[in-house]
Amino acid sequence: MPSPEEPEPPASSDAAPSVSASASASASPEADLTAPDGYAEALSTMWGLAPVPCTQHEQQLINLDDGTSRTEDEDNGAVQEPGGAELLHWPDTCTGLGDYQLRALPNTRVGLLRADAPKSFDSCRAAAGTGFGALALSERNDREDRGFVEGAALCSVTDKGAVAMAVIEHIAGDAVDDVSVSGPLYVWAAAP
Repeated sequence: MPSPEEPEPPASSDAAPSVSASASASASPEADLTAPDGYAEALSTMWGLAPVPCTQHEQQLINLDDGTSRTEDEDNGAVQEPGGAELLHWPDTCTGLGDYQLRALPNTRVGLLRADAPKSFDSCRAAAGTGFGALALSERNDREDRGFVEGAALCSVTDKGAVAMAVIEHIAGDAVDDVSVSGPLYVWAAAP
């Protein structure tokens, strides 16, 4: 008799809280997504960096307005057509594994929001003005010294006037293999 009665109440009581808890966790509960006047409600999508073998001679351009990326022929970190992208991910030397770099493109407003900083529109917009120079992703010590760690975010005021917060949720790889990065992207579009 205890088995039929006990599973039902905990299942129905636990079901609702665990659904809302997992929904909050996926919505990054530590992020304040409140939109200020003049901006639309934050849109949520994903972003990421995915290295290809450098022998393919490709570099990845990431547009933080929507999280999309595209590739073009690699040219030692030079960009042929930025097309609204804010970030460039490219193989620096192609002498082996672990040589990918990440940097903001020229004439963009991109900066790093530290992991311990509040994740909000205002803090992200302020961080966007701090700049983001080339970072060797395979150098763990350099990543950590510069604050490019899980929980931090790359922030940008995009070419369309939106404020974008690309949260670094997952980093995989190190000095002996190429590093990939992914996480949620929140975008507050400027109101028309």
